[in-house]
Amino acid sequence: KDPTLNPTQSGIMRDTAPRRTVKSGLDYDSARKQRNDSKIELRKAKRDDDLQKRRNLVATEPDDILGGAGAEVANSNDLPTLAAKMHTLATRDFPVEETEQTLAVVRQLRKLLSLEHMPPIQPVIDAELMPILVKLLKHPVSSLNFESAWCITNIASGTTIQCQCVVDNGALPPLVDLLSADSMDVKEQAVWALGNIAGDSTTYRDRVINACGVQRLLELIEVTAQTGQLGPLRNATWALSNLMRGKPAPAHHLVTPAVPTLVRLLAIDDEELLADTCWAVSYLTEGDNESIDTVTSAGCVPRLMQLLSMPERIAKPGLRALCNILTGSDEATQTVVDSGFLLAVPAALNAAKGHTRKEACWALSNIAAGSNVQVEALMASGLMTKVIERLDVDEFEVRKEALWAVANTLHGFKQQPCMHTAARCQALVQLGCIGPLVKMLDVSDSVIQKLALDATMNLLSAGEELAKHTGKSSNPFLLPFDECEGVDKLEHLQEAENEEVYNKAVEILEQFFGEDNDDDENLAPNATAAQFVFANPVNSGFAF
Repeated sequence: KDPTLNPTQSGIMRDTAPRRTVKSGLDYDSARKQRNDSKIELRKAKRDDDLQKRRNLVATEPDDILGGAGAEVANSNDLPTLAAKMHTLATRDFPVEETEQTLAVVRQLRKLLSLEHMPPIQPVIDAELMPILVKLLKHPVSSLNFESAWCITNIASGTTIQCQCVVDNGALPPLVDLLSADSMDVKEQAVWALGNIAGDSTTYRDRVINACGVQRLLELIEVTAQTGQLGPLRNATWALSNLMRGKPAPAHHLVTPAVPTLVRLLAIDDEELLADTCWAVSYLTEGDNESIDTVTSAGCVPRLMQLLSMPERIAKPGLRALCNILTGSDEATQTVVDSGFLLAVPAALNAAKGHTRKEACWALSNIAAGSNVQVEALMASGLMTKVIERLDVDEFEVRKEALWAVANTLHGFKQQPCMHTAARCQALVQLGCIGPLVKMLDVSDSVIQKLALDATMNLLSAGEELAKHTGKSSNPFLLPFDECEGVDKLEHLQEAENEEVYNKAVEILEQFFGEDNDDDENLAPNATAAQFVFANPVNSGFAF
């Protein structure tokens, strides 16, 4: 652990943190790795539990909270009076002798914008107070910088149009300047405001990156870590994560300088900080293979594996980062496999939350699309038993990811048609994959139907290879496929509106169930022929 990144506990002013994936058709390359060709978002743009913006609701003085002596209770009805006072003060250019009066008015406005329910963000904008607040960011009195930055932080936490008002009024340059302020409170509030702006959209994220880059935030992280100021450290790390999130991803060279700092942040034992750091790593690994390789070569994977046993707030983004790495090169995938990832997956496959089971199946589908060594490790782990259970009975979104895992494994035969890859297919049949696979031919999603048809074609083709090499006169998979009503479903798909689905169904019927096969008296397979046994599932794992 780096001694410069070992802060002590201190107060914090805010709430939780921010947070994606891949899929494509089953040609050779796309089945090998579900990379960036056609993305399927496992996560939605707006998330209830993972906030990309944070509003500062915490008061700085006890009187602000308790309404004690000298404190005015915030009331939206006071806004017209406050607005009039601020415009009057602005016309006099906020003279130094009226600093206390100005501070009292701005502080009261800040209290209004910090109301937990229905803060008057739009009324403040409509009162044309944004230009005044931006001007106060440049005032020589730091307390006015702090209060105005707080107001702007909460305005930027609103809608995109309200955030646009912040940017259009020129708030970015003075906020960046405040990162060099003498007061740490001012620095923290400025970085908080910048984090909210960056979290609004990729457009504003890029505006913030162009205005200050990640280096200014890395400097603030270093200083706050060295001085043990955990609150500002958390805020700066969260803001840094927002500079990395979103699609299209920021340019590799703009954000990867943060990787060494992120590695050291992962070593700090603070739940909120670890959660935000894991999200930052997960955003970085949503990028191209170069970004993924930068993260893996920096040594993040072993620590991410350790964090899978932490509370869900940390384990969730840690799992996502590892899943993203699995979409990278075979070398990156092997790094995750070598770290013991397959031992941790059983807990995720059995998780109560569907999204965790879904991500576990997604991760395994990418291992199944990897090298022969990686597919062999997956088969030997025994995890495909649970994947096939998920394919059979689970939420549809989970079943889709489980289908990708099965389909990618079966695709190995098309990629390398030989007895070894045919044996893998037979192992999946012995685990009961045919029935759940056939059920996926019934779904209304044509993309999934095509995937299931491709998997069926590869499965039955592997059966032909087994028959040829074991001296059997018939394909051992035809009868169980028919008994699961597979032929009936293929015949039904001849009426499909989607032409690709129709053509594929017809092709399978003609190739495997045409007249030549109808009179075959030896259709039933020999159940003891060419059995291939893989290792039992490993029971140990991490709790998610």
